[in-house]
Amino acid sequence: MGVNAQSVSGDWKGTLSVQGMNLDLIFHLAEENGSYSGTLDVPVQGATGIPVDKVETDGKTIKLGVSAAQIIYNGALQGDSIVGNYEQAGMSLPLTLKRFESKLPGITSLVSSEEELQALKLSDKGDYKYRVEDYFAKPKASSFQLSPNGKYLSYMEKDGLKNHVYIKEIATGKVTRAIEEKEEPIKGYGWVNDSRLIFVMDKGGNENYHIYAANTDGSNLMDLTPFEGVRAMMLNELKDQKDYIIISMNKDNKQVFEPYKLNVNTGALEKLFENNDPANPIQGYDFDKDGTLRGYTKMVNGVEMEYYYKDLQSGKFTLLKKMKWDDTFGIMSFNYASNHPDDAYVMTNLDSDKTEIVLYDLKQNKVIKKVFSNPHFDVSGMRLSRKRNYEIDYFAYEGEKYVILPQSTFFKDFSRKMANEFKDVEYYVTDFDDDETKFLIVVQSDRVYGKYYEYDVRAGEFSLLYDLMPQLDPDDMAEMKPITFKSRDGLTLHGYITLPKAA
Repeated sequence: MGVNAQSVSGDWKGTLSVQGMNLDLIFHLAEENGSYSGTLDVPVQGATGIPVDKVETDGKTIKLGVSAAQIIYNGALQGDSIVGNYEQAGMSLPLTLKRFESKLPGITSLVSSEEELQALKLSDKGDYKYRVEDYFAKPKASSFQLSPNGKYLSYMEKDGLKNHVYIKEIATGKVTRAIEEKEEPIKGYGWVNDSRLIFVMDKGGNENYHIYAANTDGSNLMDLTPFEGVRAMMLNELKDQKDYIIISMNKDNKQVFEPYKLNVNTGALEKLFENNDPANPIQGYDFDKDGTLRGYTKMVNGVEMEYYYKDLQSGKFTLLKKMKWDDTFGIMSFNYASNHPDDAYVMTNLDSDKTEIVLYDLKQNKVIKKVFSNPHFDVSGMRLSRKRNYEIDYFAYEGEKYVILPQSTFFKDFSRKMANEFKDVEYYVTDFDDDETKFLIVVQSDRVYGKYYEYDVRAGEFSLLYDLMPQLDPDDMAEMKPITFKSRDGLTLHGYITLPKAA
């Protein structure tokens, strides 16, 4: 669920220090009709215009996401600076972004004027299949999700200056507008159960975001956090408690955000933890599948992290780990297939120069066994199947590209079917239903902007659900090819080149 914000438009530049090397990152953020979009440039790599597909802010903090590169940046706004943390493929580094004025490189006087470009345009006459607008158009739809029962596809779609939430019945193709965007823009939405949607919206333009709920036909609309001057945000879904979610609010102390369990039908709240140390903010909470708070991470002195874990017998939280800013120790999931409730899958680099996944005994504070690592790259993730007793479906790491290593029999078979169906493109599973019988897959390549498919496990079939750029025929698009060449000083350089098909 995304929550956009205001006053972050412009160009932001920061420098990462990675193993003794400095790497400049430049974010370009722009606002249009109440929504933010952005791109990322990495000059030393010759990469420009990488889409930033997530821009979330509450006016004090900001989160940027670049899914194509598995990048997440979290920061705090401090005047013309953003002080925060950069994460990629399990690596975590401090990064401060500063606002600056991005200027065109080279001799700008050599750039053709608007009059010259217009004259050039008028001189080119012919019958062409595509217009310039066809290539630079923005997709009308975004934020695709499957309903918990897998019968519906939901998405946000532009309607003039508004972005409404629509629901498409997959079997019939019938589309219904579920949530109408009115005065304030909808910042993000999601499914709670098969009949109830939640969404986040500013109230009065003061960036105090409220959480709302509505039925799938738009009825029974409720402001679930109707508190003056309070900001709310989503923390966790509860798959086994269909009418509840876990949220964070600064309800009792405007300087402190605390977790609550929220009933999406009645608005009833249950406070789950009281934060009595506002000077050392809690950076994240770890809940189990039952909604029980098991641990939390606290920032101390602005640069150190402390992880506290709950003793299940006494109910008390005790300090488990003290870490430096570049240390990683994060619970990915508790091991629900085990009879030991303190066992968890943890991503960590405390005992290695690479991030790896270990099975960890949180009660005894020790590693049970190493589950997955890569000798050359940081591990970036894993998936457990909730319907198959939490068996491991795959591990993933970020190498030259994002690599998934299937583990379960089901996912090995599923991966083979995707590889046979989607040749010469990249594909990712972005969502699935609660029974894991329907999967939502996005397909992309140098010639395909993006297409969403459903995979029906029982039927063994793939079906196209939505084409983001239907006006562009992939067969007409040029191919991007990898190239290798020598520089004048003898270095081997790697890159990509795109040539017209007729070249």
